Amino acid sequence: MKKLTNIRLLSQVLIVAIISYIGVRHQIVGGGPNGSAPLDSYCPFGGIETAFAYFQTGQFLDKTNVSNFVLLISVLIMSFIAGSAFCSWLCPLGAIQEWLAKLGKRFFGRTYSFPMSIHKSLRHLRFVTLLAIVYLTVQGSRLVFEEYDPFKILFHFNFETTTAIVIFCITIVLSLLIDRFWCKYLCPLGAVFSLAGRFNLINIRRNTDLCVECGTCTKKCPMNIEVTKVTNIPADECVKCLECISTCPKSDALVLTVGGSRK
Repeated sequence: MKKLTNIRLLSQVLIVAIISYIGVRHQIVGGGPNGSAPLDSYCPFGGIETAFAYFQTGQFLDKTNVSNFVLLISVLIMSFIAGSAFCSWLCPLGAIQEWLAKLGKRFFGRTYSFPMSIHKSLRHLRFVTLLAIVYLTVQGSRLVFEEYDPFKILFHFNFETTTAIVIFCITIVLSLLIDRFWCKYLCPLGAVFSLAGRFNLINIRRNTDLCVECGTCTKKCPMNIEVTKVTNIPADECVKCLECISTCPKSDALVLTVGGSRK
């Protein structure tokens, strides 16, 4: 498990470095035919945003292209295999949120969370965000979400508007205080993963015979899953960060399962 968590950290560092390079390079050389592709072209969610326009007119929305479809199909395949693992292994915004939460714990001694009843209600906001973005994008025939997208704002490295500065500040503050606030409550791509992830092959299972119900796993879960109250960790919520398994004091009380296998 230690080797897996190290691989996950390496994956996060690499993807943040790559996306940062893309963002900085775009600012240096600019766009256009002889420039660098915009950051929007490297976002899987762009495939959803541009899909209606492409299938209706054969044209991509401005700043999107075939790369968005390739990325979207790739992460959807991944979600059918490992649920929302993309969020904690390959999403640069997810990595930044995770690191900021750890930094917040050092400063404040803890992270904050909503009461479980409020948390469960707020999780549905992801679907509201998804539907609103798709509807407004189709109506406006443009990427209406780009000026509000924390991913674009964070890695674009050019705060062009007051809106961008405000969203940047809010994202940083909330990430310091609350584990994966954007992931849990507002991310539209996370909403897609939560639907596709219900059919995924790799899951985390709690062995009730070995579990001592100490609650360590529940406290460590950044997605606020009540691990000690379930046998199979909900695939539509779990991002496969493996924090619960790596901190569990009882060997094999929590295990990764593939398909119908036990471990």
